[in-house]
Amino acid sequence: MKYHGLIKTVFCFCALWVLTEAAAQNHIVSLDHIACLGNGYLAVYQDRADIIQVFGPPYSAPSAMQVMLNGDYEVTSKREPGRAIWHHEVTRDGKQVARFTDFVVQGVPGFIRKVHASDTTRMILHQPAGDTWTDNTGNYQEGVNHAIVCETPSGAFYYATYPITRKLYHQLIVTGSMGIEKEAGLTYRVTCNPGEGYMYITGGDNYTDNVLNTRDILSESPAVWLEKTRQHWDDFTNRRIDFNSMLDHFPDKERLLETIDNVAVLLKTQQSVEGSVLAGHNYHMGYVRDQYGVSRGLLALGYLEEAKSILNYYWTVWQKHGYLKNAQGIGMYGFHVHENDDVEITGYLMIQAFDYLKASGDQAFMRMILPMLEWCWESQKKHLMKEMLPFNGDETYIAGGILPRTTINDGSSEATLLFITGGELFLEWMAKQGLWEQPLLAMEKEILERVKDAYPANFIDEKGLMTNNPKRTLGEALPAFRHGVCEARLEGCQVVDWTQKNENDRYLCPRCYPKTKLERAEKEIFHIQSVTLTPFYIHSSLFSDREKEHFINELVKTYQNTKKMPSRPDGDVTVGYDYGLFLYALTELMHPLKDTVYEMMMGALDKRGVWVEYYRENQPMGTRYRAWESAINIEAAIRYALRYGGESLTRKAVTQSL
Repeated sequence: MKYHGLIKTVFCFCALWVLTEAAAQNHIVSLDHIACLGNGYLAVYQDRADIIQVFGPPYSAPSAMQVMLNGDYEVTSKREPGRAIWHHEVTRDGKQVARFTDFVVQGVPGFIRKVHASDTTRMILHQPAGDTWTDNTGNYQEGVNHAIVCETPSGAFYYATYPITRKLYHQLIVTGSMGIEKEAGLTYRVTCNPGEGYMYITGGDNYTDNVLNTRDILSESPAVWLEKTRQHWDDFTNRRIDFNSMLDHFPDKERLLETIDNVAVLLKTQQSVEGSVLAGHNYHMGYVRDQYGVSRGLLALGYLEEAKSILNYYWTVWQKHGYLKNAQGIGMYGFHVHENDDVEITGYLMIQAFDYLKASGDQAFMRMILPMLEWCWESQKKHLMKEMLPFNGDETYIAGGILPRTTINDGSSEATLLFITGGELFLEWMAKQGLWEQPLLAMEKEILERVKDAYPANFIDEKGLMTNNPKRTLGEALPAFRHGVCEARLEGCQVVDWTQKNENDRYLCPRCYPKTKLERAEKEIFHIQSVTLTPFYIHSSLFSDREKEHFINELVKTYQNTKKMPSRPDGDVTVGYDYGLFLYALTELMHPLKDTVYEMMMGALDKRGVWVEYYRENQPMGTRYRAWESAINIEAAIRYALRYGGESLTRKAVTQSL
C-alpha cells in the first residue's frame, strides 16, 4: 500500500490544537504524562503537576486557564488506586520542596489543590487571550488571599471553529500560604510559601451558579471534600466486576488489574453528566464511533449505568435536533460534520444499543429510543449504491492517512458490514417485539438480504477482504457540495468546511477551489488487513469460521514477516486500537500468537498506564489518555486473560455485571 502523506498532517493537526492554545498562553506543554480529573461537570487535564486545561460545565467548553510550575522542578506523580486523586512530589536539586494533592470534588464543579511546601515553590498562571479576569478578593472574608473571576466570552471556540453560545464563568481562589501577583500581559505569578495552602477552581453554567458553587465548596474544609470524593470513587470502583477473584490463574494478574483500574478511571473522569465521553484533551466533543468502543469497554468492566448514559446522551441530542453527526457538543450546541455522516457511525450506534440490551435486558429503554434506531436504519439505506455504503469522512483509516480521502465515496466493506450486523439485530428485535407491520418488516428484510448476498462479490477478491470498492460510484452522480475536508490543502486552506466538487470529482474548499484544478484520482483497491478484524469485534455472522480463520492466518503471516501491526504492515505507524482488535480475534480462535500480541499491547501502555491514539514503532504519539483505544484494548485483555484459564468473558464477567 502506498504512503499518502496525509497522516503527518493529521498528527500535526491533532497536536497543533493543544500547542496553539498553549502558545497563546505563552507556554508549550508536554504530552507524555496527561491524565484527566473530572466529575462530569468540571474537567482538569494535567501533565504531572502542570494544569494544562480546566473547563466545564459543560464539557464542550474552552479551557479557562493553565497553571504551570515555574522553575527547574522535577515531579513524581501517583494516583490513589481506584480514585482520580493525584499526589505530586515536587523536588529541586534532589530535595523535596512541595507536595500537592489534586482532586475534582464530588458533586460540584470544583477542583482543589492542597499544597504543603517546605520551600518556596512558584507557578505561572496563564489567562487565555480574549478572556476577562477580574480581581474578586474583596467579596470574600478574611482567609482568602486572592480571588479572580474568569469570564470566557460567548463565541469563544471550544473546538476548531465551534463557539460556545453563552458566557462561561470560573473562579480561582488561593488561601493559606499561597498568593497571586499580576505580571506582564496575561500571566500571573502563584507563590507557595513554606506551609500549607489551597487552590480552588470552580465552574458553573452561568455566573449565578458559579458564585453559588464557590460558596458551596468554601463552606466545607478541603479535608471533608477529600473524604467525600474518596467515598464517591470507592463506590464507583466497588461497582466494577471483581476481576481480582477471577484472575488467580493468570500470570500477569497484577499488571492487568492495575491497567483495568487505570482505564476505568480514565473513562469515568471523561464522562460528562450528559453521558458523553470526551475523546481526549484536544477533542471536547462526543464522537459516535469512539463511544461505541467506550461502551464495549464499560460493559466489559460491569458499568452498565455508564454505558446506558452514552445512549441516553445520543437520545437527548437526537430528540432535540432529529439527527446525529460525526461528533456533537456536550452540554453546548455544536456538530462536527464530516462527509457521509449518515453511515458507519449510525451502524455502530445500532450495534451499541443491542450490546447494551444483551447485557442489561432493558427492553423499556430500547423501546424508548426506538425512533432514533429507526432513523439510524433509514439514514444508512439512503446511501446504498450497488448494495454498498460509502466511508464516513472521519473513519480512522481515512482520518489517519492510511487510506486516501479520494476513496470516501467508494464502497466501504466496514460500513457495509456494520449496516448488515446492526440491521440483523434491529430487524430480529423488531420482529420479536411486533413493532412493525409484517409487510414493512418483510420489505426491510429483503433490502438487508440483498446487501448480504452481494457482499462477497462486492468485497472479497483473490487477496481477501477488500477495504474499498471503487465500483460503487461508477455511473453515479456525486453531490456537487459536501461538508468535510478539502482535498487540496493549499496555503490558507479552510481544511474542514463546505467543499465543492470540481470537474475531476475532487472536493475543494472555497479558498482552494479557484486556485487549482486538482487532477482526477486514480481508482485503486486497498486491502488494509486490520479491516478483516472487524467481523470478529462486532460478532458478524456473515462469515464462516473457516473464512474468519483464513483472515487471521493472513494477518499472522504478515505479522510474522514484518513484526508490525495490521494497519500499517508497510509503514511504522499503527492505530492504537489495532492491538486490541488483533488480540480479540486471536483469542476467539485461541491462536498461539495471542500471547505475543498481548505482551506487545501491554508494552504499548503509556506513562499513565493506558493507550493512545497512534503509535510509531510501538511508541505513543498523537492524543494521549484516549477512551476509545483504551476501552477496546482493555476488553480484549480481559477476554484474553479469562480465556487463558478456559473461562468465557460472556458467561462469567457479563453475568456478574447484571
